[in-house]
Amino acid sequence: MIEKMDKESHKKGFSLIETVLSISIFLVTIMILLAMLGPVLSSLDEVTEADEISSIVESLNSYLQGNSSLAVNGSNFDVIYEAVKSRGYATVYIFRSYVSENSPNIQLSIGFSAKETTNSIRMNRQAKIYNFKNSAGPIYRAIITSAPHMPKQYYRDRGRSANPRYYLVADRNSFKNNYLPLEISLYLNNYGIEFLDTIQLKDILNDEPVIKYFTVINR
Repeated sequence: MIEKMDKESHKKGFSLIETVLSISIFLVTIMILLAMLGPVLSSLDEVTEADEISSIVESLNSYLQGNSSLAVNGSNFDVIYEAVKSRGYATVYIFRSYVSENSPNIQLSIGFSAKETTNSIRMNRQAKIYNFKNSAGPIYRAIITSAPHMPKQYYRDRGRSANPRYYLVADRNSFKNNYLPLEISLYLNNYGIEFLDTIQLKDILNDEPVIKYFTVINR
């Protein structure tokens, strides 16, 4: 009787080999699913990054083309023209920041470098970024230079190896175009207290921009 029950129990249960085989099949299935999931997650990250950059570009273009008071004694066109002409390029920062040191609320901060200089136009203090300590994410640095899509009397081509390559040579009042063509290179930077606004242009250009594009600003 006991022998009969042992045989029936053996028939109803799983052997050690069957159990190990089942676990192996399960693990292989999990590994296949994880391998398939990796590219999906990577694609989602790429989509998120593309959306972020698209949003940054849109905000930057709106800022440059908008009606905000960038200059104390002139138009936005005037101050951007002179900022680019002064050193051959201008720098604008775009990043998300906390409203205050103790606030959880986040806002979009955008403005010119505190080092930005102009000749006869005074830039509004509110148009510059002086503090990066409250940044809540990556800091995007836009390097703005003139583009050659205008009459040659308005700019000088310094050659392919020069940075920036194109320099505005015409005084603002002598510039008769209704628009100023610009090339914008957008660089991604870490945020926090280690961020430096004092880095030189040649060091910035050692990195690849996340995007480079052409735009214009109208008078």
